[in-house]
Amino acid sequence: MSTHATKRSSAESSTDLMKGSIRFLTIVLMVTAAAAPLVVVSTYIPISYAYGSGFATALTYVAATLILLVFSVGFAQMAKRITAAGAFYNFTTQGLGKPLGLGAGWTVMAAYSMIVPAISGGFGYFTALTLKTYLGWDVPWWICSILGIGLMWLISYFKVTVAGRVLGIALSLEIFVIFILATSIIVQGGAQGQMPEVFDPSGFLVAPAIGIGFFFAFWSWIGFETTAIYGEETTDPKKAVPRATYIAVITLGVFYTFVAYAGLVGFGDESMSQAESLLGDYFFVLADAYTWHPIRIMLDFLVITSFFACAFAFHNNASRYLFSMGRDGILTERLGRTHPQHKSPYVANGVQAVVAIVVVALFAMVGADPLLQLGTWLPIFSTAGVVFVQFLVSLAVIAYFNRVGRSGAGDIWKTLVAPVVGAVAQAIVLILLVTYIPFLAGADEVVVNLIPVYVAAIVLAGVGFALYLRKRSPSRYERIGQIYDENEMPDAMDVPTRGPDVEA
Repeated sequence: MSTHATKRSSAESSTDLMKGSIRFLTIVLMVTAAAAPLVVVSTYIPISYAYGSGFATALTYVAATLILLVFSVGFAQMAKRITAAGAFYNFTTQGLGKPLGLGAGWTVMAAYSMIVPAISGGFGYFTALTLKTYLGWDVPWWICSILGIGLMWLISYFKVTVAGRVLGIALSLEIFVIFILATSIIVQGGAQGQMPEVFDPSGFLVAPAIGIGFFFAFWSWIGFETTAIYGEETTDPKKAVPRATYIAVITLGVFYTFVAYAGLVGFGDESMSQAESLLGDYFFVLADAYTWHPIRIMLDFLVITSFFACAFAFHNNASRYLFSMGRDGILTERLGRTHPQHKSPYVANGVQAVVAIVVVALFAMVGADPLLQLGTWLPIFSTAGVVFVQFLVSLAVIAYFNRVGRSGAGDIWKTLVAPVVGAVAQAIVLILLVTYIPFLAGADEVVVNLIPVYVAAIVLAGVGFALYLRKRSPSRYERIGQIYDENEMPDAMDVPTRGPDVEA
């Protein structure tokens, strides 16, 4: 029985996403918007200067680019075989089995869900600051954050192409302005000329906390698997998803490295001390020093749209994981419904918006800082969760192709050697991150220092629930990690490729 035969005919129970509604360029925009270049430049690169990689920050972005490129090799091969809105969830299921697949799915779903309020905190902070600076309005940051989340829900209610237009406009403007700033600094020679020594690997040995530097670098790419999340809504996903993945990783890596280097050149030997005192104002001060005042004014407003675009991209990502879990019958099936006209996962979108609003409200009630607490604690959790899942996906690629077979040296590199290297690299980054969490969060912040425990608990909860379903509800168990692409390769999995009612 096919997937479509298992669906109700009523419009309200539609579970179809809009096939072929997203073009290749829209995928790239979604990924880049999730990375939020101006958010990274205005906030996380300066923090890395001061408390992370120090003068080795630009080199850290080079290393992160190479690690993610190697990971992307195996990821792309899975994307060519498997098209599903659950991405990491489905990939891990197909390679490592349903229990670990569900554990990975719950982990990445929770991670992406928490990124939305984390980034919305920054949106609220900069929006409130801008309203105060330019209009004299004293609006609490959390009100701005909640209104922003409400707007994300409203836009995501409609076709995903609407989201692509919104993100494309904001993204083009911010990249243009950042490029002008970074180029101006380098062309003018900065504070004391060019600094090629910042690319010396020995800089890692004297960095303030290299694990934190890698945390911020990987945080800067979180969400690049958006390419696979939108596979079901993309024209020719077997080609578009891998290409978009490589383009996103390489272009973001080059861009981040270029800007991180320019920021170091801008203040020269004083970069670390200036970053410690300026933090979020670091690149804004450089804009005043090396460009024209209108560039600074544009940055004041574009940082708001950048935070919004980033949070909005992750709102869509998290919603599609909720949608996948609902469509598979793992969570309530209402989450798996799509809008009868727009084909958007509107129920999942609404639930994600409510979750984000509640989290923002809780942080506001206890007087948390929107940048240093809401904007840092949740990203630590999210990055740890996603890096761990990427480690599992690397293992899943190996196991999957061990089962379906390989042909030639090219396949051995793409589906065995590269995933092994990727898995080792992800494991090292995860160990560094966990080791340096107390340094970033503060030794007394027990709730943050326990983040590795939270991640492990979510993974184990997913595994445990899958095992429970295997014993108590075999039909629901068989639906874990379903693939809904009608053209799926029949030898590519050991679970049904069609509807959720088909038995394995």
